[in-house]
Formats: sequence, C-alpha cells, structure tokens
Amino acid sequence: MLFATLVLITGPIWARPIWGVWWTWDPRLTTSLILWLIYVGYLMLRAYMTDPDQRARFAAVLGIAGFLDVPITHLSVVWWRTLHPGPVVLRSGGMSDLPPSMHIALWSCLLAFTLIFVYFVRKRTAIERLQARAEAARAGAGG
Repeated sequence: MLFATLVLITGPIWARPIWGVWWTWDPRLTTSLILWLIYVGYLMLRAYMTDPDQRARFAAVLGIAGFLDVPITHLSVVWWRTLHPGPVVLRSGGMSDLPPSMHIALWSCLLAFTLIFVYFVRKRTAIERLQARAEAARAGAGG
C-alpha cells in the first residue's frame, strides 16, 4: 500500500513538468489507480468484516482480482502506446542504452526498495503471528 501510494503521489509530481499535466487517464496510470483502490478495499475488508470465514473468502477473491491487475499494469505500456514510453531498461533485444550512471542509480534503488520491502513483510508477519496468538488466547479464555 505504501509503495502504491508513493507511485501515485510522485508520478504526477514528475509528470507535471515533463508532460504538462498532473494526471491523464493513461492506461498505466489508470491501472495503477485501480490496483491502489483494490489494495484499499482489501485492507478495509480485512479490518471491518467481523465473520472470519466470510472475511477470508471475500479477501481471497479481492486478492485474486488485485493479482490479475498487476500484469495488466506492467504490460499496459506495451499494449497501449500513450504518454508512457515503451520498455526502457529491459527490451526484447537485451539491455537498454541507458548510460552507466543511470544503471547504477536504477539497480541501487531497486536493491534498496527490495530490502525495505523485505523488512516490512517480516515486520507484518510478526504482527500477524502476535495477533493470531492473541485471538487464540481470547478464544481459549472464553471457551
């Protein structure tokens, strides 16, 4: 959710001076917004539904819909030629013609964001385990 929000905030900031608009209904932007809305819906569903079985089933369906939107978002620049350029880094003919300094920036940022993502996933997993233990303890105390 954090990364998707950052994309939707920083993308228009970059786009304004380059393309002259804050937002356009470009397929890449639209599919990214749809994915963000699916994330928000998923989190709301998990937070506000009380029946655990129904919550899990509905969340799984919404999670599948979000999973299906990821490749659509990724491939949108290939399928629909609009404001966004085609593939820049990895092309069908091999690596791009990016200057070495851009490759260093790209790959170091990719590594940094991957490490941050792994950190967040590990922390979230620990929180979920603690919540599951607390729910089990509450169920044991009440039963």
